[in-house]
Amino acid sequence: MTAAPSDDYQTIDDNQENDENEFESDSSSECPFNPDIASKLTAAFAKATGIEIEFAVQLLKDHEWNIDLALKATYDAKEHVESIVTTKQDSKGEYFKILSWNTDTADSDEVEINDLIEQQTETIIEILLREKPDIIFLQQVGTIALTLIITSLSSLYDDESIQIDSPTNTNYVSIFTLKSNVEKKNVSTIQNSDNWKMLKVEIEYKSSIHMDLFNAFIDENTYSFCFEQINQNNPNHIVLFGISSQIPDTCWNSKTINLNDLWEKTGQRPEATYTFDPELNSNITEKHEPQRSGRIFFRSPTSMNNQLKPVHMELEGIQRIKTSDILFPSKHWAIQAYFDVEN
Repeated sequence: MTAAPSDDYQTIDDNQENDENEFESDSSSECPFNPDIASKLTAAFAKATGIEIEFAVQLLKDHEWNIDLALKATYDAKEHVESIVTTKQDSKGEYFKILSWNTDTADSDEVEINDLIEQQTETIIEILLREKPDIIFLQQVGTIALTLIITSLSSLYDDESIQIDSPTNTNYVSIFTLKSNVEKKNVSTIQNSDNWKMLKVEIEYKSSIHMDLFNAFIDENTYSFCFEQINQNNPNHIVLFGISSQIPDTCWNSKTINLNDLWEKTGQRPEATYTFDPELNSNITEKHEPQRSGRIFFRSPTSMNNQLKPVHMELEGIQRIKTSDILFPSKHWAIQAYFDVEN
């Protein structure tokens, strides 16, 4: 929810040449200015709004380089977030927060890469401690990153993790629960015949609301089995499911899922659409289309009169790591969700 630090803007001039190339080569939304003016305009827009330079470029393109419209969209989004938080604070309540993130921190045989993973993990930890969500779903976490995260969060969070790959490629999915609000009741692993695994943690939120948490990394081969298992869950429990996937956006089937998609239920805001976005995330060096590779699904039993109501969704992890002017904590943005929960 916090904008990227303004310190990052010292890198704008260093990246001037790259920015100009982008203005010259991108015809998806033709820029009416020459590259030099466009680059300066974008730098000024980024500084004025407190957002990263890449996001400033994309916002201006989305609004056909109309400064007034781009500014209005930026400030409207910020005011929306501030208003929902202020309203809740004024009513002496608080939101139930969930964060789901593919950290992309699998261990490597190369020392340099493992050193970089440590640096990326430091920023991941900084974000998690700053936001303090009630529930954290992490996917594709390596041993080095997981050890650092558990150590740093242990005073505030309980954690459960399962290994999802072979012993030679150590990779985990994890669920962290905030001790002050959440009591862990039961932990289990759901597994198919091919040794694919999904983590399930049953909890009680604020000593009154039963929730079942699921976390997995899925593909087209495990997609159906995954949702079949979740749909067999206790119908009287709230279900929350954080995932990362390699499934193309066109292949999702709402009948198979039978759960609510958080992004759809919070207005399908364009700026919160893609968690895997090669246009904005410089960690991604291969050519890919943007995808909603990270998603949060939920279900609130009708018998509970919709106790769990989604209020807002945003992307996190868009600040660069401290040791680089280029790299982000992960190839994936995190999803952070705000729910209104009535006891």
